[in-house]
Amino acid sequence: MDVETSIQVADYVVCVVVLLIPMAIGILFAVKDAKKATREEYLFGGRRMSLGPVALSLFATYSSAVSLIGTTADMFTYGAMVTVSYVGFSLCYVIGLYTIVPLFYSLQLTSIYEYFELRFHSRTVRMSALTVGMLQTICYMAVALYSPALGLQTTANIPLWMSIVIVGIIGTVYSALGGIKSVVWADAFQCFVMFGGALPIIIVGIKTAGGWSEAWPLAVKGGRVTFDSFDIDPRERHTWWGTVIGCAFLWLGNTFNQSTIQRLCAMKTMRDAKLSFILNVPIILFFGVLLYFVGFGVYVYFTAIRCDPFSSGLISNRNQLLPFSVMHALKDMPGLAGLFMATLFSASLSTISSGISALAANTVEDILKNFLRGFKESRITLFTKLLVCVYGLLIIGLAYLANSVKGPVSQMVGSILGACGGPMFGVFILGACIPWSNKYGALGGGGLALVFNVWLAITGQMYGRKSRPLIPPPADNCYTNGSMWLPNNTFYLSNVTVTPQAVNTITVNKDPYSFGFFLHDISYTWYGFIGCFVAFTSGALISFCFRNYDHTKTDPRLMVPIFRKPLFSLKPKPKIYLKDNSGLISTDEKEMFDTHPTRTEF
Repeated sequence: MDVETSIQVADYVVCVVVLLIPMAIGILFAVKDAKKATREEYLFGGRRMSLGPVALSLFATYSSAVSLIGTTADMFTYGAMVTVSYVGFSLCYVIGLYTIVPLFYSLQLTSIYEYFELRFHSRTVRMSALTVGMLQTICYMAVALYSPALGLQTTANIPLWMSIVIVGIIGTVYSALGGIKSVVWADAFQCFVMFGGALPIIIVGIKTAGGWSEAWPLAVKGGRVTFDSFDIDPRERHTWWGTVIGCAFLWLGNTFNQSTIQRLCAMKTMRDAKLSFILNVPIILFFGVLLYFVGFGVYVYFTAIRCDPFSSGLISNRNQLLPFSVMHALKDMPGLAGLFMATLFSASLSTISSGISALAANTVEDILKNFLRGFKESRITLFTKLLVCVYGLLIIGLAYLANSVKGPVSQMVGSILGACGGPMFGVFILGACIPWSNKYGALGGGGLALVFNVWLAITGQMYGRKSRPLIPPPADNCYTNGSMWLPNNTFYLSNVTVTPQAVNTITVNKDPYSFGFFLHDISYTWYGFIGCFVAFTSGALISFCFRNYDHTKTDPRLMVPIFRKPLFSLKPKPKIYLKDNSGLISTDEKEMFDTHPTRTEF
């Protein structure tokens, strides 16, 4: 097999054009809204955003290059069960439709973390949640930026630093220029790029295998069409229980963040906010099916040409499988390889731009609000733009650190989201569903869940059971530097290690595929559920033990709507007032409210 992959002029042209469009969108909105220098306009688009772009933006924010690269590599290596996780992801939006959307749209908060202070009457709870949420966002964006750079480093001969800097700078610039409007509209455009850029490898892979009638038997024989893992053991990496129930809570921890709230609160009406959220169910299910067939196409392509690039040493990391297959399979089709490069970059841009916008909003509203109180609105908006640039540069630097973490990037991100997002969502559910919950329960339950989940993630990575890869495609047609490598299939056995450089040397090690300590071996798909469960149950128990106020005084508007009527049907509740652009104030600030007629009762 000829392993040479080359990028042609047409590929660079296509890639550059696709990357310049988000920049043009940012410049357009910067010019258009030049006279609207307010945080309301910059962070929420004047709360007049359209339904369609916001729905696509919600999807694009959380479906980054991690999904394209990581899910494909996971399916190629371990089988098709990973794609069932998109059923769980879609279930997350159904749950959020009755919890996150109606509660936060009605509150119209600038920062999601304001809710924790309002609900638990504690600045400490708010700042603790803010710290965890911002760290989660930063880590997620670093991996999302690193993913396409890793894939293109070897396969397209693009240096790692160059990919990271290009994507990071572009995402930072158009986010800083145009605010949430440019981010949302750029996300919508990048969605279509992602969908279109994934199609060529499916078509070429199936065609290379001899058509659908030949490709399907190859995938069946290789075990890449098996969806029958119903084991209830949480130590099994991917089962229906873990990928549906576990991944639903994992994704709830992901969507419960500032980026989601900014988009929902930017909508014109509650109806539009709900529709934009629930429209993600069919979109993400379609994306899951698309990614399955991308993995299918990559597998049958390498099986048909009899060359597994990883075991033969043509690539050093399985996360490079998809970029390598595209660059090799489409090298004779000018422009298509460039479209795929643009697809990876676009997928990362959508996540980076949304994340740094959310981080800037949190910094201004949650950390520096008192410091900026005396500044003009235009100055605060300018400062917010500068913060976007600062966070963009920070993410560029941190993306290099992700290179030291091994394994599929989809699992890497899943571990981060589950470890941090699960406890966060558990504390939210505690406050939104249990009227007698208090700050002691929120801090104690959330802290316990966070420590336990982080410990699970770290020890699982270090000592946990390794999943056994499926038999790879043949490698008898791979050439490297004119020499043929013939990897021995025993490379995948549990008790031996075989390297191409020393085929006759066998080192017997402890079986990495056997079960060890139960908690070390729990699948990452369950981290979100475990974190949410521990935070909710322990928080409820601690709150019950440290009851310090009459729970009937809890304002129903801070509770999930479906629980308001049964929980609050007897006594009138204290009023909460809505500030202009600044969140809520309590009844003890009513005198301030009365002196500001521009504020309205909520």
